[in-house]
Amino acid sequence: MKIFCIVGTRPEFIKMFPVYKVLQEKLKTNADLTIKWINSSQHKDLLKDLEEFFGITSDYNFPLSKAVESKNRLANLHSEILKQATKLFEQEKPDLVFIQGDTITAQACGLAAFYQKITIAHIEAGLRTWNINNPFPEELSRRILSQISDLNFAPELKAKKNLDIEKQIFKKKSFNFYTGNTVIDALSYSMNKILADDFNWQNSNYLEHPFDNKKLDLSEYLKNLKAKKYILFTSHRRENYLNNNGLNNIQNLINAIKRLANNRFTQEYEFVVMVHKNPDVKKIFKNFYKDCKKNNLKQIKFIDSVSYPAFLKLMANSHFIVTDSGGIQEEAPYLKKPVLVFRESTERIAGLELGLAKLIGTQESIVHGAILDLLTNEKSYNSMIEIGLQPYGDGLAAQRIVDASLLFLKK
Repeated sequence: MKIFCIVGTRPEFIKMFPVYKVLQEKLKTNADLTIKWINSSQHKDLLKDLEEFFGITSDYNFPLSKAVESKNRLANLHSEILKQATKLFEQEKPDLVFIQGDTITAQACGLAAFYQKITIAHIEAGLRTWNINNPFPEELSRRILSQISDLNFAPELKAKKNLDIEKQIFKKKSFNFYTGNTVIDALSYSMNKILADDFNWQNSNYLEHPFDNKKLDLSEYLKNLKAKKYILFTSHRRENYLNNNGLNNIQNLINAIKRLANNRFTQEYEFVVMVHKNPDVKKIFKNFYKDCKKNNLKQIKFIDSVSYPAFLKLMANSHFIVTDSGGIQEEAPYLKKPVLVFRESTERIAGLELGLAKLIGTQESIVHGAILDLLTNEKSYNSMIEIGLQPYGDGLAAQRIVDASLLFLKK
């Protein structure tokens, strides 16, 4: 049996790793098993630190042309990955491909496998917002993949119910399983690794300023912040900087942060803004940085995207997190950190239902009020860090996924 694990973005890499790790264990007792790690190169330069941290070397890397960076990036990226995946699958003839989540990589490679009648196993299937444009284009990718996958692994019970309803409506023959989310498997492994006394922080224990070319030691940075608690901000989604109305929702977040920095009730806090490498997003935050310098807003700090272990350390030491990221919504409850979701809708429902996350929308006044409430209302804060509640799994999702997949192939 030949199995491909396909990734292209940071979240895919992190969430696919536990499945790959379990498969590697199976190799010890199954000589007929072949496992390949495929990198579509969607986030080519953003995966190097993950390869080092998790100790993975890709068996295949797709050679994408510069055309994917053009104005029609999504269409070109999809067509290039589809072409490369089709070529690889024709040559290698895998028996099963694992795809993860809702990315262009997952959608294109899923379609390439479908066209060649290769078994498709979709990890993190069934999440829905029921708004085809939000998140864009991820909602479309998830829906397409659920229709063509032979095995759908749901990270939440509601996701499993969504899949079962769609199976009836579309008369599908797929098998749907509730497994939990592999992000918890990855987090458990990673936190144990970075907390070990012998973990080498040499290549991870630093922060870079996105605009000043300064480099800071992460441990020293956190030590200096001990007198102040900090809130960690991340925002990068297309619908928050490019939407149909021409509005820039990230600017609403920026305005809310500036108001908070000028509030006498928040002087004991610092606001740490992580700047995504997307050039459109970076441009918005660069203007914010200039404004902070001009108005001497020293409470607001800017950092560049960091390595995965460094980001785990930042999240674990934060007071709480404000983000539009899907993965962080899942990671924050595990780390017992409240998370405010800067989006109009989210497909991660379990955290909301348990009160460990709050969907705060994108309007400046509401965002400002939600953050201020957590900063000044101890009851609100404590209600979001219930000990023992883990909405996204028990750390055994990958084992369930692999066992079900191998059983399916042996049938």
